[in-house]
Amino acid sequence: MIYDQIKNLSSYRQILPGIAAVESFLRDTDILTLEAGKIQLGGGVVCNVNRYEPKAESKWEAHRNYIDLQYVVRGAETMVYASLDDALDADEYNAEKDLQFFGGADRAVTMTFRDGDFALFFPQDVHMPGLKNEETDGEIIKLVFKIPTPAYEYIAHIKQLSEAIKLPDDAASAVLAAAQAIPADEANALSCAYFADVDVQPQIEALAEKLGISVPLCDLTVYMMFARQTYYNYLAHGVAQDIYEDSMTEFTVWNLTCMRQNDAPGLLQMGWLDMTLKEKLYRIGRFQYEPTTFRHGRYAFGDYVVHRGDPVLTIHIPEGGPLTEEVRMDSYRRAEQFFGSHVFVCHSWLLYPAHREFLQKGSNIVAFMEDFIMLSSEECRGNIGNLWRMYGYKCDHKDFTTLPENTGMQRAYKKHLIESGGMTGEGYGVFIIEDGKLITKA
Repeated sequence: MIYDQIKNLSSYRQILPGIAAVESFLRDTDILTLEAGKIQLGGGVVCNVNRYEPKAESKWEAHRNYIDLQYVVRGAETMVYASLDDALDADEYNAEKDLQFFGGADRAVTMTFRDGDFALFFPQDVHMPGLKNEETDGEIIKLVFKIPTPAYEYIAHIKQLSEAIKLPDDAASAVLAAAQAIPADEANALSCAYFADVDVQPQIEALAEKLGISVPLCDLTVYMMFARQTYYNYLAHGVAQDIYEDSMTEFTVWNLTCMRQNDAPGLLQMGWLDMTLKEKLYRIGRFQYEPTTFRHGRYAFGDYVVHRGDPVLTIHIPEGGPLTEEVRMDSYRRAEQFFGSHVFVCHSWLLYPAHREFLQKGSNIVAFMEDFIMLSSEECRGNIGNLWRMYGYKCDHKDFTTLPENTGMQRAYKKHLIESGGMTGEGYGVFIIEDGKLITKA
C-alpha cells in the first residue's frame, strides 16, 4: 500500500505506467463537475467517479488484476488496510468483477484520508475504504482509478480498445483468447523490438505456430498489443484520446478486409497500421492525415505560395461512411487545429476527373473532388488495383459484366468500365483551409 498526496502522483509513474493516463485525465478534467459513473481512460485504465456519504461499516476487499488508486477529491473518510496474508474468511473470487471479499483481517492499519490524499492498493493489500470518522461532513467525492497490474495490462488494454473501436465480437473474442496465451514479458519484448524498428514478423509467425492460430489472427492480436504503447506515446505528445481512438479504428477496417477475403478475423497487411502505431498517420474524424511534402512544382493562391518539398498534410480516405460535407468539413477543421497546417493535398483514385461524367448527380465523391484544385491526373486502361474497395476481393475484376450492382456507385462504375474498356484513373489535388474555411473553394 502507498499513501501520498495527489500533487506527488508523478513520482510513481515509473512503477506504474498507467499513472500517466490518470495524470492526463486529472489535468484535463473539471473533477468537481463529474457525475457518478465509470469513465474509460485508455491503456486499460478505468476511472470510477464516486459520490457518497461514508458509512460506519463496510467490507474488506481485494483485487487480482487491477491496482486501486483511491483519490479523495473532497471530504474525509477512513480507510483500513492489511496484508492479504492476514485476511480472514475469504469469499469466492469473482473473476468478472475482479473482486474478493473477506470477513476480517489481522494487524490492520487505519488511516484518515482528506482532500488531496490518495492510496494505491496492490493485489497483496486487502482494504476497507469508505468509512465514516469524526471529520466526515456530508458527501465524499472520490475517484477510484483501476490500473491493470503488469501481468494483466495487455489484456485490460485489448478489452478496452476492442470496445472503443467497435471491433466485431467474433474478432474481439478471438484476439482476447490469443492475447491471454501470450505472457506479458513476451509481449513487452515484442513491443520494444517493434518500436525500435526491428522486423518482428518472423517472431509473430513463430508465435502463431506455437499458439496454434492463423498468422493473420496473431498479427491482429500482437499489433493490438502494440497499440498500448502508442496510447502512452500519444499521451506524452499531448494527443487527445478521441484522436487515438479514431486512429485505432484502422484495426476494425483492416480486420473487415481480412474477413471479406478469408472469412476469418485477422490482418492481411500492416503497412497502414505501422504508420498509425508509429505516429506517422492520424485519423481525425472521417479522414487520415499524413504530414508529408508538396510533390507538385509550385502552387500559389492569394498569400499562399507552396513549392515542391514544402510541408503539407496528405489526406487518406479509409472506409467509414459517406463523404458528406458535414463530416468532411468537421475533419478538415479539426486537422487544421491539431496540426496547425493550412495546405492539404490528396493523391487518390477518388479524385479521378472522369467521376464527374459517370457518377450520379449529387455524389458525395464528386462533392469531395470539388473541395480540391486539381494539379495533375492520370488515366489508364486495365489498372484495376483499387476496384476491390468497391467490389471486394472475391469479385472477378477482369470480366466487368460479372461485377455486382448493389449500390449506385457499383452500378455507375460497372457501366463505365464496360463502356470504356476498363479505364480508371487518379488525381492529385490541393486545397487551403484557414480558420476552418476552404479559401480555395468558390
